[in-house]
Amino acid sequence: MTSLGILQLAVHLALGASVSDLERQATRHIIEQFERVGRTAPASDPALTKAARILAEQTLQTSASEAADVLSVSAAVSDAEGYDASPRALVIRGSPPEHALKSFISRADVNQEPASRMGVSAVTRGENAAIVALLVLRKAELKPFPRVLPKAGAAPTLCGQLVSSLRTADIYVTRPNGDVDKIPLTIDRDARFCSRIDFASPGRHSVEVIGNGEQGPEVAALFFADVGPSAQRQAHARQPEPSSVPESRTALVTRINALRKVHNLTPLQLDEALNSVAQSYSEQMAQQNFFAHVAPDGSDLRRRLQKAGYRYQVAGENLGMATGPLAAHFCIEQSPGHLRNLIDGRYTRTGIGVAFQKLEGRTQAIVTEILAKPLNPSAGDPLTDAYDSVQERRATLKLPALKRSEILERIALDHARRALELDQPKMQLPGTPIHERIFAEVKDIKTTSVDFFVSESPRLVTDSKNLANRKNDRVGIGAVKGDSAKYGKDKYWVVVIYAAAK
Repeated sequence: MTSLGILQLAVHLALGASVSDLERQATRHIIEQFERVGRTAPASDPALTKAARILAEQTLQTSASEAADVLSVSAAVSDAEGYDASPRALVIRGSPPEHALKSFISRADVNQEPASRMGVSAVTRGENAAIVALLVLRKAELKPFPRVLPKAGAAPTLCGQLVSSLRTADIYVTRPNGDVDKIPLTIDRDARFCSRIDFASPGRHSVEVIGNGEQGPEVAALFFADVGPSAQRQAHARQPEPSSVPESRTALVTRINALRKVHNLTPLQLDEALNSVAQSYSEQMAQQNFFAHVAPDGSDLRRRLQKAGYRYQVAGENLGMATGPLAAHFCIEQSPGHLRNLIDGRYTRTGIGVAFQKLEGRTQAIVTEILAKPLNPSAGDPLTDAYDSVQERRATLKLPALKRSEILERIALDHARRALELDQPKMQLPGTPIHERIFAEVKDIKTTSVDFFVSESPRLVTDSKNLANRKNDRVGIGAVKGDSAKYGKDKYWVVVIYAAAK
């Protein structure tokens, strides 16, 4: 802060600062801190300013930590007709107001992250004051969209444009019952998008715009739409939080798999070994009062899994902390890195740990989510691995999932077995050609193609132009494991048949 700014602050502290003084000085401090490190200062935004005022009122009614909770911030932004996902919230409460201002201006961390928009508000009540600043790097510009719909059945249109480095948009709606729907786009070009969203059921719906860029998907915009009469909206405004670890695991794995389902990914299965590692780590963070992927003793996820004797191909970890397990998972979904973990098709298992503790008289949950693919995930079932690999690759390519065909699967398995017996990994074996058999037994297809692999793993079936062909809509896989004089022992012989409907 400049010498003149310090002098002005001293005068305000001496004379008593009004609400406008508090807001003006707090705003000036933010601008100066950004300029001090050579960053462009964020511009004031009406919706964020209104949201900051809502949170300042809440701070005086409850506490600074409760107002700064991600769900509280998201709700305030939504109520203020905003849509920025997870703004950084700086919340100060103090008495008298001059002390609150002094505490805010003493903060040197406001410029730690880039921001393009901000909202600053102050509220006083007697000798108590709250100052709230919301900072965000805006990633999308949305046209006005209703946040309250009096009755179910409305279908307003959401339009907007991505900014920053994001190129393509996807829109997802989490329904009051926890289901997730991907909403088709009616306009999708040059980072601009429009989509008609149906709200068929009463309650609170969470609308997310996911932007896709070089670093993967991230939440570009988020807001809530409350549907139905006011009593129904209030009843559904917040889902009841689980109060035990078993209940939390069930609720969280259901939420995770709802998200994976809409991305055409296989659901994750709870793994007791991973549950144990995750639970121990959540409890360690609660007991030792830290929150990080690396513990004070230097251990990370790799070392924790190694200590537990858990062998894996890939593994990732998500951490969340909020007023309840579902709220903590809401925070997790807003993190780009954590979101990528949740929709990573490589993972097949998950373990969830939840530790409950009291903070300033209210319950807080620390959630650990471990996602992994065990070293031998299918326990000798090469078919499951092959199908998972194909569908995961289709999802990565942003292509529709392929429908599994029992007829094609039977043909593929028969061909794989005969090829292994003959030690000939060929498309054409003695007898009826495979393509002729396919067309003879499957009447409603226009084209078909066949891939044949002999490999160490049944998952190595994705290096194929047939898999990437958008016209293909179904698949059948046959996989056997055996010894070959030509190709060695314990090899997988995998036949993949793709087909496109007429």
